[in-house]
Amino acid sequence: MATAEIITIGTELLLGEIPDTNSQYLAKALNDEGFDVFRVTTVGDNVTRISQVIREALRRSDLIITTGGLGPTIDDPTRDAVALAFDVSTVYHEELWEQIEARFRSFNRLPTENNQRQAYIPANATAIENKVGTAPAFYIVHQDIFLCSLPGVPSEMQFLFVNHIKPLIRKYLPTNSVLLTTIIHTIGIGESHIDQLIGNFERLQNPTVGLAAHMGSVDIRISAKACDKQTAQEMIQPVLKNIQALLGKYIYGYDQQNLFAVLRDLLVSQDSNIVFKISPKLNKLDNILTQLQTEVAENLVKNQYNNTNRKYIKMDITFHDIDEKTRLTVSLDGGPKNNVEDFTFSNDISVFDEWVFNQTMGSLYKLLK
Repeated sequence: MATAEIITIGTELLLGEIPDTNSQYLAKALNDEGFDVFRVTTVGDNVTRISQVIREALRRSDLIITTGGLGPTIDDPTRDAVALAFDVSTVYHEELWEQIEARFRSFNRLPTENNQRQAYIPANATAIENKVGTAPAFYIVHQDIFLCSLPGVPSEMQFLFVNHIKPLIRKYLPTNSVLLTTIIHTIGIGESHIDQLIGNFERLQNPTVGLAAHMGSVDIRISAKACDKQTAQEMIQPVLKNIQALLGKYIYGYDQQNLFAVLRDLLVSQDSNIVFKISPKLNKLDNILTQLQTEVAENLVKNQYNNTNRKYIKMDITFHDIDEKTRLTVSLDGGPKNNVEDFTFSNDISVFDEWVFNQTMGSLYKLLK
């Protein structure tokens, strides 16, 4: 299977000034095209270091995509770095300068002298007009390797990838394969416990099984590579069924399903709604539970077979500070079933809301199931 690397360029990325959304987008897009993305590298605005990273990538990957560093300023070094990696010079292209001037005219602006830097590309490269920005992209076909350099602005990068790079990749590096992924969402069970139960499946080569832990929930990823989607689905199915048999009561959904929607549908199907009290009040959780109440009520009204003797689940949610840790108590009274659970939070405050949501909603899910 063809391998790919993504190189994101910009000192601002290393300083944490902006998030790297480009590599996330490209990794997903390349996986969908059937590539194995083996590495994502971020490097600052330094010609020598960028060229070194590119040379290393050329020795081990079939496809290399760089983003960023194609602007008009001195600290936009990608063109020179790519040229250095291939031991060629950069060459001025008059038609690129005309395209740049036209783009500026469409903005009712005039380019400055330093914008002419953007009309230079490596001598062995083919230019790609950027119709949504001022920085032209380019690509190089070297032996069996395809390299392209795209702007760092996410909207420009995505436009050029979809409209130019994807067709070129299919032309020069046809993979004749697909990568299909199914995500299993679980709640109420820890990552280590899941690993203990399904560890044998995590050793598989194709399909592969991996875990992604969140605060109070864990996702299980099953990915299969095959010549077509149907074959990939057939490879995933037996693994999926085995994991379902082992973790059934902890699984609340798959792929795009989310816990809020699953709970709403469960409450509606059981002709139930919730009443809740949060002490002390936590606005974000209060808003979520209020929205859940509202959506359940709206769906119950739409149901022509709705039983007017609606059931209510009482939720008492209490927070306590104990030895600088937060203890969460979720008490649920659902008629014939009730449950009280205690949870202790001792993580970074930035993930507190996610933790509270997953623990609270997880308790409700267990009661409903």
